[in-house]
Amino acid sequence: MSMVKQVALAAVVVVMGCVGIIALILTLVQHHLVDLPHRMQYGMVFDAGSTHTSLYMYRWPGNKENNTGVVSQMLVCDVDGDGISSYAQDPPGAGLSLRKCLESALAVVPANQQRETPVYLGATAGMRLLQLQNHTQSHQVLEQVTKVIQGYPFDFRGARILSGMEEGAYGWITINYLQESFIKYTFEGEWVSPKGRKIWGALDMGGSSTQIAFTPGQPVQDPASTLGPKLYGYQYEVYTHSYLCYGKEQAMRQLRVHLLKMSGSTRPVKHPCYHLGYNLTLTLGDLYDSPCVARPVTFNPASEVTFTGTSEPLRCLNQMKNIMNLTACSLAPDCGFNGVYQPPVSGNFFLKAEYSEKDKYLRDYCASANYIMTVLLDGYKFNQTWGNIYFQRQVADTDINWTLGYMLNLTNLIPSERPLVVTGVQHGQWAAEVFFIAFAVFLSLLVLAILLLWNPGGNTTSDAITL
Repeated sequence: MSMVKQVALAAVVVVMGCVGIIALILTLVQHHLVDLPHRMQYGMVFDAGSTHTSLYMYRWPGNKENNTGVVSQMLVCDVDGDGISSYAQDPPGAGLSLRKCLESALAVVPANQQRETPVYLGATAGMRLLQLQNHTQSHQVLEQVTKVIQGYPFDFRGARILSGMEEGAYGWITINYLQESFIKYTFEGEWVSPKGRKIWGALDMGGSSTQIAFTPGQPVQDPASTLGPKLYGYQYEVYTHSYLCYGKEQAMRQLRVHLLKMSGSTRPVKHPCYHLGYNLTLTLGDLYDSPCVARPVTFNPASEVTFTGTSEPLRCLNQMKNIMNLTACSLAPDCGFNGVYQPPVSGNFFLKAEYSEKDKYLRDYCASANYIMTVLLDGYKFNQTWGNIYFQRQVADTDINWTLGYMLNLTNLIPSERPLVVTGVQHGQWAAEVFFIAFAVFLSLLVLAILLLWNPGGNTTSDAITL
């Protein structure tokens, strides 16, 4: 019986060895490495404009395409009140105005990712003007918004005033990203650089400045007027310029000051852009409260001046051209306006479209139309048809704003997440592995049972007693 037991055990052990080898081979061959889906990353940018502030939240997968995130807009929150530059006399109020949108952001970003979510605040032309007018006040406003944002569990990266060139360039990045000029998603599920890419120009007409950005079709004469952003592995040359003081609100102010100067002692001052019979009364303190206009040497800030509408569209257009300074140009004919160098416009352009029916803007509709005509045709030198300018507020459900371009550029500086990798096999191979491993376990249990239950020595003792 002992010999039978040994043979049986040897047979089971051999079978177990064969099964184990087969299971090992199945485990090692034809396996595949699979990347688990990347966790989404989040980022926020406050656009602190001259007339209002908005919070834009973006997200992108933890991996990147050529070191740049594939970013999509997730949330837009409009801050109550005017732009932060309007809080020059009440800096704490600027910070408090941001709380509503910060609370909205807290409700959206997962709690375990809030500490690593970057938040930026970029101030544009309104704060650039305040900085020129009163550097101390602009610093105090930025201090207060910083204090409030730092009180929230986000990774605050700072509040700063953007240059005009930066604002124009980031707007250009936004447009071309949304138009898939940099990168596009194929039906095969891959991000690729589009063939025959069409690069768009960007136009923006804000309250305190207007800016243009495009890739020139000829060599640039002034290298200082270009920027070279690198996105998705490509380097671009972008001409960009921002005309501070020539946004719509400041242009309207300049026009009123110009009309007052031209009127001499005549009162009320005739305003050709206001509809007939409309009257606007301002104090001289309000009228001259901007570094964009020249103040008289002496004047009484409390004195009032009334502008009365005469509804003269042609004269309105001519007066608008007077304040744009279309004649000064040291590099003629390659100039925009106000003596600034600009190569000829090239390609198609997007112009951010905004609509407002607030009463305070209705009086300026005629003046605004002539302002737009003058800037586009006489300033930027577009042709009369405007066939290459597209007016839109959104593309692909995303706002046309410099903030998206800003975040895209900053994702170059935000580290990618390392992918989580798992090893996988085909279903049939996995089933075979499970079968052979289970069979090996069964044989192991069988061997254990034989060792425990089959006892030849015990049987010999029993036989001896019987005899």
